[in-house]
Amino acid sequence: MGRRITRKQMKQDEFVSTMDQLIRRFGGYWKPALAVLGAFLVAVFIWWSIGQWSGSREDAASERLAEVITAYQEAVAQNGSGDLAEAEAGFAEVIEEYGRTSQGDIARLFQARIELGRGEADTARATLVRLVHRHKDDALGRLAALDLVRLRTASGQGAEVAAELEKMVVGRNTQLPRDVALFELGEVFVAEQKPDQAREYFQKLVDEFPESGYVTEAHKRLGELG
Repeated sequence: MGRRITRKQMKQDEFVSTMDQLIRRFGGYWKPALAVLGAFLVAVFIWWSIGQWSGSREDAASERLAEVITAYQEAVAQNGSGDLAEAEAGFAEVIEEYGRTSQGDIARLFQARIELGRGEADTARATLVRLVHRHKDDALGRLAALDLVRLRTASGQGAEVAAELEKMVVGRNTQLPRDVALFELGEVFVAEQKPDQAREYFQKLVDEFPESGYVTEAHKRLGELG
C-alpha cells in the first residue's frame, strides 16, 4: 500500500522543486546569489528580532503603566486627598523607560493631572498642548484636549473656550465628540454664572444623546440649576 502524502509534505515538495529550478537557472551566478540571499536573510532576521523586542517592550510598558494607574486611582479614591507621591514616581519611571511610546504619553497625561492638582498650571498646560498636537486623531489627544479645555475655563478663558466648543458642537471642529462638547459648554456657562445658557446645553445633551456617558451628570446639573 502506497504511502499517503500529507498537505504539509506536498508544500515541502513544492518548495524544494522551486528552489531546485532557481538553482538550475542561476547556477552560473551562485556566489553572488548566495551573497544576496544571505544579506536578505540577515535583514529578515533583524526585522523579526526588532519586532519581537518591540512587542515585549510594549507589553512591559503596558503592564507597568497599569500598575501605576491603579495606584493613582486608589490614592484619588481616598476622598481626593490620597498621597500621590508613589503614583507620580511611577509615572516618571514609565516616562523615563518608555518615553517614546504611547504608554509614555499616557503617563505624561496623568502626570499633568497631578501637576494641576498641585496648582502647577503652566507646567501642566505645556504638557497637555504637546499631547494634543502629538495625538490629534486618537483618544489620548481628546483626553488631553478635554483637560486643556477645563484648565483654560478655570483660568478665566471661558469666552474663548465657548467659541471653540460651539464649533465642535456643530461639527466644524472634531477635537471632541459632540456630546462632550455640549457638556463642557454647559460647564463653561456655569463657571461664567450664566445659568440659562448652561441649562440650554445640558438639556440639548440629554435630548440628543440619551446614551451618552454624560447624561447622568447633565441631569444632575439641570436639577441644580432648577
